[in-house]
Amino acid sequence: MKMAAKSQPKKGKPAPKKKTSKSVPKKAAATKKSAPPKKAKATATKKSAAPKKAQPAKVKSSAGKRIPLADFVNMTYLTETGVKEWLRRGRLTGLQNESGEWMIDAANLEVPAIKRLVR
Repeated sequence: MKMAAKSQPKKGKPAPKKKTSKSVPKKAAATKKSAPPKKAKATATKKSAAPKKAQPAKVKSSAGKRIPLADFVNMTYLTETGVKEWLRRGRLTGLQNESGEWMIDAANLEVPAIKRLVR
């Protein structure tokens, strides 16, 4: 039976390393200086660093009329959880009464974003 001979690497000189065009010669890298970073001028009138918070929808006052949360949900395509989330985010206005029930301002029904959801 013949056994297959394993190929072994040749002994002798190692293969020369390939030079890449991306490498920078050491002398050129040592003489090249980078410019210092520019400092931003601080101005008192410019405060655009923080993103602006979305303003809640402006609601006309309906002479203090308020709708219970359950009735508001029945009047719109919103869910109870959705209405509570919109109240938290400021898209709707309302108050909680002493017993903890939400009373939604009736003027919210005239806001364009909510007006399209009225049944």
